[in-house]
Amino acid sequence: MSPRPASRSTARKAIRGIREKEALARFAGDEKRYRHWLNEFVSHGPAATAQIRDALAHGTHDAALGLVHTLKGRTGMLGMVELHSIAFSLEQSLKNREPTAFWLEELERTVAEMSQEIAASLKDPDD
Repeated sequence: MSPRPASRSTARKAIRGIREKEALARFAGDEKRYRHWLNEFVSHGPAATAQIRDALAHGTHDAALGLVHTLKGRTGMLGMVELHSIAFSLEQSLKNREPTAFWLEELERTVAEMSQEIAASLKDPDD
């Protein structure tokens, strides 16, 4: 009996900072759907951080808070533990009317890194 070929989830490199098993459970094990949302994050994550920065620069606090909350939810759903924690901290700073510069910079940096890692991980090796 020959060994079963590795599934795409085990054949590709694990992405640092993502608890994939837990995230896949949120998608009822539907890896195709999970990969779709990971791929969406590659463009959505950096766009969301730009929107958050823009909202803060224009003094639209409630809009920034809503954008951060949405991004926090998405990162949690996708199993991005560190990003979820950073988004949570930024959200709390906004809610408490505390300075946000540190957490916003951390969010932007970490989203950019995560997006690059996801793009590299999801890239078809035959490309």
